This record gives sequence, C-alpha cells and structure tokens, in this order.
Amino acid sequence: MITFSRRDLAALLPALAVRATAQQTQAPAVLPAKVYHHAQIPYTGTDEKKGRRFFLGTTQTGFNIETHETILGAGIDTHPPHKHEHPEMLIIVSGTLEVHMEDKSETAEAGSIVYFSSNILHNARNPGTTPCRYYVIELRGSAA
Repeated sequence: MITFSRRDLAALLPALAVRATAQQTQAPAVLPAKVYHHAQIPYTGTDEKKGRRFFLGTTQTGFNIETHETILGAGIDTHPPHKHEHPEMLIIVSGTLEVHMEDKSETAEAGSIVYFSSNILHNARNPGTTPCRYYVIELRGSAA
C-alpha cells in the first residue's frame, strides 16, 4: 500500500487540478462530414422534456458548434431564465414555443426560427396542448 504525507498531497493537488482543468478546456474533436441519422441517436429524459445531442465539435476552420433536439411537453419550461456567451438558434419543427428574451415574450410556431444573441436573459415555454419539437444550434465560437 502506498501512503502519502500531507506534504506529498499538498504538492500533488495543484498538479491534479491543472490536469483536470486542461482536460475540461480541451477543444472538441473536429467534426467529420457525415449524415447524423435520426434513428441512430437515442433520446434521454422524460415525456415532459427529452432531447438528444447530434454533435458537439469543431469545424475544420476552428469554430465550435453544437446541435441538439428537444421535445418539450405541454406547459413545460425549457429551463430557468439564464444567459451565456454563445448565441443560439432554435428551429421549431412542430408545436409552439413561448420565447422570453430579456423583458419581451413572443410565441413562435412551427417553421419559425428563434435567435438568442449573446448574453441576453432567455428561456422558453411550451404554451400548447401538444409537445413542441425543436432543434438548437449553439454557436460556441472560435476554438483558439
């Protein structure tokens, strides 16, 4: 059995923290050109809110991007209002989505596209009686 003194641990912990931080900030893998088939990507979640990630990666030009799908049950919120640096686009496939941006609300129907710009307070809610299905494209910025 290996034993460590407090001094050994004190020296080791900063190195482990640096390694963990480096692993968390590594750029996503370069995305290959391919078709992401609907039937091959399983959903996670519940009937109230479920989703699936199609991809998260870096384009060949060094831009980070993520695409996922969400199916939001009737009367369900996406998440509490929040903001983040990267902009997002929502492409509504079916149902309706009540979109909240800063101090404004607007209902978007199937076929609509919603754009959340960087650092604005936002969330959404399904005001309908049927599920709302939409795709999200997150523009996460340069990998550099």
